[in-house]
Amino acid sequence: MRGVGAKRRSRVVEQAGAIVVRAGRVGPRILLVTARRNPDNWIFPKGHIEDGETRRDAAIREALEEAGVDGDIAAAAGSSSFDFGSSRYRVHYYVVITEDRGKEREGRRLRWCGYKQALKKLSYDETREMLRKAWPAIRKSTGRHAAR
Repeated sequence: MRGVGAKRRSRVVEQAGAIVVRAGRVGPRILLVTARRNPDNWIFPKGHIEDGETRRDAAIREALEEAGVDGDIAAAAGSSSFDFGSSRYRVHYYVVITEDRGKEREGRRLRWCGYKQALKKLSYDETREMLRKAWPAIRKSTGRHAAR
């Protein structure tokens, strides 16, 4: 039985996200975009999984829709969850390798950052932790061994 004041989550919404990276002169560059609801927040491209779409395909589509980059999945990066309204959202992240520079789309700004800069700029602890966990796969995928 739920206690008084306990929130009831009506459903879990599955989403996919892309930790987009490209090789830079001094190491991997990581793509961040601003959130649609709050453009002061910096996040990874992410969004809903369409009917009949795989998580991997959704991650690639979201990177294209939100940042104008196309790429290939290099590795699964894990998942994180957050609550919004009456729903719990679970986002499955993938490392996506690209050579594209991207372009601002859907009213979002974008930035390419080094690892340490991305950790500082990301707005949420969960996404910072996701980047930390994905860092070994990012370094391996880009062929660069930048500073930790």
